[in-house]
Amino acid sequence: MTTDASNQALETVLSVALPGEPDRKKVPTMGPVRTNLEAFGVAILAAVLLKWFCIEAYQIPTSSMQPTLMGDTSAGVYDRILVDKISATVREPKRWDITVFKYPLQKNQNYVKRIVGMPGDHLHIAGGNLYQVTEKDGIRTYETLRKPDDLQEQMWKEVYPARRLVLAESKALGLSWAGSPGSAFSEDDTGFLVDMGSGNTRKLYFRDEANGGFIDLYWDGYPTATAAAIRDKGIPPAAEIVPDARLEATITPDEAIDELSFQIEVRRPGLAKLTYALTIKAGKGRLQVITNDAKVEGESPEFAVEMPAKAASRLGFAHIDDQLIATLAGEEIARFDASKWACRDGCVLATPNKATPDHAVTPQLVTKGKGKVRVDDVRLCRDLHYTRDKSPEIIHVPEGHYYMMGDNTLGSIDSRGWTCVTVYEKDGKVVPKDTPGARAIRGNKRPMPLGRSPDRDETPIAIPKENAIVMIDEFGQLLRLEGQPGANWGEAGVVFKKPDAQDGTGEWTAEDTEAGATLGVSFVPRSDIQGRALLVFYPCRPFSWLTRSNWPNRFGFVR
Repeated sequence: MTTDASNQALETVLSVALPGEPDRKKVPTMGPVRTNLEAFGVAILAAVLLKWFCIEAYQIPTSSMQPTLMGDTSAGVYDRILVDKISATVREPKRWDITVFKYPLQKNQNYVKRIVGMPGDHLHIAGGNLYQVTEKDGIRTYETLRKPDDLQEQMWKEVYPARRLVLAESKALGLSWAGSPGSAFSEDDTGFLVDMGSGNTRKLYFRDEANGGFIDLYWDGYPTATAAAIRDKGIPPAAEIVPDARLEATITPDEAIDELSFQIEVRRPGLAKLTYALTIKAGKGRLQVITNDAKVEGESPEFAVEMPAKAASRLGFAHIDDQLIATLAGEEIARFDASKWACRDGCVLATPNKATPDHAVTPQLVTKGKGKVRVDDVRLCRDLHYTRDKSPEIIHVPEGHYYMMGDNTLGSIDSRGWTCVTVYEKDGKVVPKDTPGARAIRGNKRPMPLGRSPDRDETPIAIPKENAIVMIDEFGQLLRLEGQPGANWGEAGVVFKKPDAQDGTGEWTAEDTEAGATLGVSFVPRSDIQGRALLVFYPCRPFSWLTRSNWPNRFGFVR
């Protein structure tokens, strides 16, 4: 029935008056005010339901997930993300997911980190990588936990030419790179020219002494303006060399090259030198692991790699997650499992921010042949590098729980370092643990020395002038307790004076628990996972141009 016909039928029915009714009934109507109020109410209800059960927007406040998610005061970049809450209810979390969860020691606060440890894992962090550990008859076996290829592609951090651009270096030879012998190398705007002479071997190797070498620099992986802003501020020092690297270059020989090798050389004090290599000879390539005295300990089957004279060939080689990968024109052509020669030990530097000749990773390109060879558009990247920090050697993840880490492990307080403090209270006063009738209050431990201004993550906060502390317990309740902070508050932990101690003696320290020691400190229960990071929707052009963001176009899906 059409709309007009329906209206006519309704009019006919209403025109027949019921017995005793002199007038015809009118169709009830709603005024514009009521209509708009109802629509507005439904919109609010839909928005609330959408936020609580489907999707919610968050701002990233800290640098723990950089550069994947930015929250940096120095750079002035704060990502806004959308979090998918439906996935938390319809599927189990997966390793490598970026998740939003309730912080175990302050459940009214949401954190965002990446899941690296799954229920039941025996996790080991070493050499920048993650390992699953199994033990049988006292012998440990290490299985590398490799990132999926699409995730790994996003985790590469450009080292060259990015570092050169940040330092505004006018040349590369003698600074970022060096040639051996130096007289055989020259450079121009696109790359390097190598004079091979009459059948000689030449080596182009990365040095970057200005930045300490191929190490885990905090500001690697950012656009130039952002990296420069972060570098100029106080940042954590690099503590380890980075064995996982990718070297790419376009090679154009005047004559057929006798031999070409892309290499990642790793030297560690007291350990055998390891060289991971892509070696090409006579149109055939092999992925190799070479130890001292040029001994080949392991290698892949041969594969075809044509490098005709006078033609440009774009080649790449990576040592990543204990495997070797060769690429030609951006496409993978070979892969080799090198887990037998993993660099799990010896990566920690004796002096932060400084590699030495016997303790360094050296990406290099070695050529042998005649004539001249152009090496253009050199790109050197390193992997995101996980550090153990305060975590135990083997992390036993309980069933039903997850282990979380930030992508920026030098600047992330995560499962490796979460620490709780337990204070005891009676009648609103802080008392020693053995006080009869005392009530335990547990919360996040992150006190600052008394001379420093408090920040938003500090807890407990001491107020010496009022003989009080303010503390948020693990359930998010804000408490104010009477107590006299000790002189070493924040330096020696959560320290209190006894009320009758006027000369600094008689102090006692609240009980604390380091990460990894107890259930609930280092691990996130399944029930506290709120959702999965889905999309960065700001900064994005053209709006970010108005704020002059150092990283104006961050829009994109999160992996």
